[in-house]
Amino acid sequence: MNKISLVLAGFLSATAAVSAANYSIHSFKKIQLSDKFWSEGASFGDFNHDGKMDIVSGPYWWEGPDFKKRHEYDQPQPRKSAGGAAPFKKKLPDGTEQTIDGFEGALGKNNNYSDNFFAFTYDFNKDGWTDILIIGFPGQDASWYENPGKQGTKSNQHWVRHKAFDVVDNESPTFADLTGDDKPEIICMSDGYIGYATPDWNNLTAKWTWHAISPKGSWQRFTHGLGFGDVNGDGRMDVLEANGWWEQPASLSGDPVWKQHKFAFNQGGAQMYAYDVNGDGRNDVLTSLAAHGYGLVWWEQLKERDSSGEIQFKQHVIMNKEPNENKYAVKFSQL
Repeated sequence: MNKISLVLAGFLSATAAVSAANYSIHSFKKIQLSDKFWSEGASFGDFNHDGKMDIVSGPYWWEGPDFKKRHEYDQPQPRKSAGGAAPFKKKLPDGTEQTIDGFEGALGKNNNYSDNFFAFTYDFNKDGWTDILIIGFPGQDASWYENPGKQGTKSNQHWVRHKAFDVVDNESPTFADLTGDDKPEIICMSDGYIGYATPDWNNLTAKWTWHAISPKGSWQRFTHGLGFGDVNGDGRMDVLEANGWWEQPASLSGDPVWKQHKFAFNQGGAQMYAYDVNGDGRNDVLTSLAAHGYGLVWWEQLKERDSSGEIQFKQHVIMNKEPNENKYAVKFSQL
């Protein structure tokens, strides 16, 4: 029996199972860090070198393992983005206004967004202290915050912000080693192109360099569906998007356009993954079907190619709109 666990944290993070008879119910303990809305995403890392993982969300990080002590690494407010502002005012039934910390989200009437969509952690300057990379509202910039080290993590000292890249498009950008150099890049869309942004590792305060892998298209800040993984098993990471995958060439010298393989994986989902779900040695594709609708599937990579030599995929539903479409009788959207 092959089992693969499904973990969801905000957006899709890993995947589910292909078991037939036996399955387990897993429970989780919920720990609420804040009753305010500061960000769409969060991440973790050992920021204070105590050997325990901490959590970062919005302008704050919380010390593990109990996550009760909060530190402010960036100015919480006032803040403003294309999605909303912090703090915000809420009109009460008696006609008075209440000022509420953080962004509006579901706490108000307009369901506005934050200016902080994704958080990643990495020791950029190799000083031994984990830094924070924040990707803001779609179409806005990405910045990394430099961990001040031992003394700074004991206080609310604001970390130095380094603006990395001006325009990060797509609602599912990620930060990972795409090129195989053992260093991560921002994988995203920008100005109508699919591609990735790389830092100058010898000058980390400089703006990052953009590398387009596609011709110019209609991709924009609110485009849904993006991921990466080795689809064809050649040892190189490819880029996944809603309408197919882009094959990484043997050499990246001169920023060549990658080969496009068209396939309708989804109507515009969220994060996408290449993973060998059924253990047959071929990476399959995991994706939600609609970012603001229902559907979580894995596309089985078939052994047989089509008449033109293209990889073929067969869809398997993990979860869909109706509870009876999965053994756990669950359904939820916004994947």
